[in-house]
Formats: sequence, C-alpha cells, structure tokens
Amino acid sequence: MQPTGLVTLTTDFGQFDGYAAVLKGVILTINPQAQPLDFTHQIEPQNVAQAAYLLHTGYRYFPSGSVHLIVVDPGVGSDRKAIALATPEYAFVAPDNGVLTYVWDAAVARWGRDKLTLVELDNPRWWRPDISTTFHGRDIFAPVAAHLAAGVNITELGRPLDELVRLPLKQPAQRPDGRWEGHIVHVDRFGNCITSFTREFLNDVGSDESIEVHILDQRINNICRTYGDSEWGMVMALIGSSGRLELAVRNGNAAQLLGVGVGDSLRISTRQKSGR
Repeated sequence: MQPTGLVTLTTDFGQFDGYAAVLKGVILTINPQAQPLDFTHQIEPQNVAQAAYLLHTGYRYFPSGSVHLIVVDPGVGSDRKAIALATPEYAFVAPDNGVLTYVWDAAVARWGRDKLTLVELDNPRWWRPDISTTFHGRDIFAPVAAHLAAGVNITELGRPLDELVRLPLKQPAQRPDGRWEGHIVHVDRFGNCITSFTREFLNDVGSDESIEVHILDQRINNICRTYGDSEWGMVMALIGSSGRLELAVRNGNAAQLLGVGVGDSLRISTRQKSGR
C-alpha cells in the first residue's frame, strides 16, 4: 500500500467534547502533511458492532492508500490489544475488539490471508511519550495512524498476529419450513432497517418478483427498485446502497412503524411459479 496521507476517523466521541479534534491535532503534529477526515463521530457510545458495520459500508470508497482510524474502545486500558491491519489498498488502526470484523472478512475473501499484514501495536516508539489509561485514541492509535500515513511500514509497529477478535455475526439460516431467517444489522437515521441478507444471497434464492419478506405480521410481496416504488405509509423491501436487503417506509420510519431494531429477525421465502 502506498499511503496518500489521508486518515479517516471513526469514533463514538460525538462533537460536544474536544476528543475528535484532539485526534486530528495529534495526527497533524506528527505528520503535518496528513489529511485527517471525519468518517463519523456519531457511533453510539461503546457500540462496537455499529462501528464495524458502518466502517464496512464506506471504507472502500476512499482513495487507495488511505489509513482508517477507528476509536470505539470500551475496553480502553484493559488487556485488549491495539492492532493495525494492512491490505493491498488500505490500512486500519483500531482496538482488537471486533470492530474490524467485516473489514477482515472482506479482505480475506478478496485477497487471501497471505496478502494481509496484521500486527499488535506493542512498539512504544510510535506512541506519544505519556500514555493515559483512558485515552489510547490520542496516545497510541492516532500517533500510529499518523506514522502509517507518513509511510512507516506496518511491520515496524509491533509483532505479527495471526488472527483478530471477530464479532459473532449471525448469517442467514434456513428454517424447517423452508424459509430463510435473517436479522436486522443496522438502523440508519431514516429508520431504514438494513438486514443480513445480501444481494448475492438473494440472487441465489430467487428473483426480486418471487421473493416474499416476512416480519412480525407483515408480508411484503416483492422487492422494490427505489424508495418511490411503494405506497405512502407502507413497509417496503429493496436493495439499498449497502448491497443488502432493507426495509423502509416511503417518507417514513420503518423501524418506528414496525417497532423493531438491531438484532430482530425477519424471514424470506419464494413464491412458486404457477403452471398451466
């Protein structure tokens, strides 16, 4: 990976305190040529799973050579590892708490494990001199990201690791009645419920016209193409920009209307074509 100097920041810090700005200050002090850029600071506090999903939806749209810094770290100061991951296109700096689960799985599937470099950040040469037990984002993660963006080789940052901590992601599973059960993995600010059913998975199950979606007492008879393809106030299903099946309400909030959230289940089935 040839670094560009771009460093994205994903945190649960919000904007009220100065924590996010401090990360940028540390990065620019170490590497004045760096370009720190906010990915999001609105992760729910300590919500590692939410951060993992949102990072996965966006990291690949940045220029090759970008460094992605993630500080959602409820285990800060504990014995959880600090890690860095390099793929042929991007580098990631984060706590080893599952926040890189989606990134890791996608990278292994695309490039293979041998093309990835994973290290524990155990070399204090690349940290700030005084380490707080409650702000490793400032004292360890941001300095390391700045050095990576300046061209330091990831192998200098610490000892190699074979694996990282992964979240227990629920994959679609077939039920005894033949339906496939999946789960809501994210609810965005519009109330759209994004699920574990990917476009590729649905292609293997059936056509958009033949798939039925079942959630609570609702049955959705087909997958729409756009948000405008449904009647007002009706729950619809479509493939969103994340490449996953999502439930939405035209100019409304599907999560509120259904009373569902992350972790809740839904099912899909296919209608058989009628013969003559």
